[in-house]
Amino acid sequence: MTHTSDLKQRHAGLWRAATTHPFIEELGAGTLPSESFRRYFLQDYVFVNDLVKTAGIAVSKAPDLEFARPVEDFLHAILGAEDALFLKAFETLRIPESEYRNVDQLPTTSAFGNFLVRLAYEGSFTEICCAMFVTEGVYMDWGERLRIEGADPAAAGTELGEFYQGWIDLHTADVLGEIVSFTGSVVDGASSQETKRLDAIFERALRYEIAFWDMSYSGEAWP
Repeated sequence: MTHTSDLKQRHAGLWRAATTHPFIEELGAGTLPSESFRRYFLQDYVFVNDLVKTAGIAVSKAPDLEFARPVEDFLHAILGAEDALFLKAFETLRIPESEYRNVDQLPTTSAFGNFLVRLAYEGSFTEICCAMFVTEGVYMDWGERLRIEGADPAAAGTELGEFYQGWIDLHTADVLGEIVSFTGSVVDGASSQETKRLDAIFERALRYEIAFWDMSYSGEAWP
């Protein structure tokens, strides 16, 4: 059994919670309240800044160019096509630039981003890849599942149905397969001495993914 298979098996409950959250199921059905998606989208836009920092540091820590290139390609996609998609989506969601340029991070967004950036600075290339395997693997898992199940959120007749479909399409294996496969292969190549630390990173990242869905779905405020 590979390290990634073992990690997913040992944390199957958390993985399932992160990939079948009510937010995701309602997204696929087209019944997700626009308020929840709007909250999610704004917080995700802020979170991506920390993901970019994490991937950039990973490139600098890669053992050689062969290992750096897949992460650099992923980083290029975030800074290019994905950023353009965010900006176009803000028009669809009727969110003015004054709002999305000045989003306040909610507690979970701040904690998740801090976790990734600190790991990037203090951890090894393999450890960063472990966290990225979770962040991208979780999304590919639910995106690919909804695609295979024939999810058709536009059929619900809601205002954002077609937009929800586009968000699902963006997170299938066609888009995320390369980075998930690469980061998974790095984790699978880890030594036995690294596995305990990788297990802790894997679990923590999964818990943050679930918390991010909870925050997006129900809201959150600083106490």
